Amino acid sequence: MVPQLRWPKAPMEVAQRYEQRHTASSAPALVLWASWAVQSLYYLDDLDQVQDHYPEPVAGHLADIIDIAHVRWSTSTAITALDLCAASLARGHAGWTSSHRREADLRDFQPGASNSRRRREIAARRGQLPPAALKWVDQVLADPRYRRIHGARNPFTHSWLTRTLSRGGGGGHAVRTSFRDQETGRVTNAREFVELARDLASDQVIAFLDVFDGL
Repeated sequence: MVPQLRWPKAPMEVAQRYEQRHTASSAPALVLWASWAVQSLYYLDDLDQVQDHYPEPVAGHLADIIDIAHVRWSTSTAITALDLCAASLARGHAGWTSSHRREADLRDFQPGASNSRRRREIAARRGQLPPAALKWVDQVLADPRYRRIHGARNPFTHSWLTRTLSRGGGGGHAVRTSFRDQETGRVTNAREFVELARDLASDQVIAFLDVFDGL
């Protein structure tokens, strides 16, 4: 059965309430884009369910190419959703303005940078966040699912992951491509990546909306 996305708090209503409390802030728009990214992962999940339940590839496309496309889509979109939440915090509470060349992301709040100047900047930025917002940031950074998805997203964006191709299958299910993490050696197949990315993004963005609604 395909899971359904149910927002405990409607993103549009959360954004509108924040806008009433903080006029002239661009943060609510970033939150809405984060929610739309999550919704797109549920659309992707619908497509991937079709691929997963047929031994033959959809519309004649090569099965391994579909798997690569869906893993790239799911991992990059999940990280984008979380980065947009972080960007909204930076805009609303950490002095990030349009003078910056890009929007902030979670790594702009992540301790442990090797560069001393960047460590100071991150510490100052973290110090500007309300406690509940900082707790959410650290919760995401510590989420094992985030580490796995971010660890796969970067190679898919900038490099490559070792993959294992399988042929055959039965019982109405496709045999999906598996990918090996170069650092840990952990193997994850395409279907697992789509589900993991969907659940990470939806769980953490739902949690963020509750935090954002109290800022």
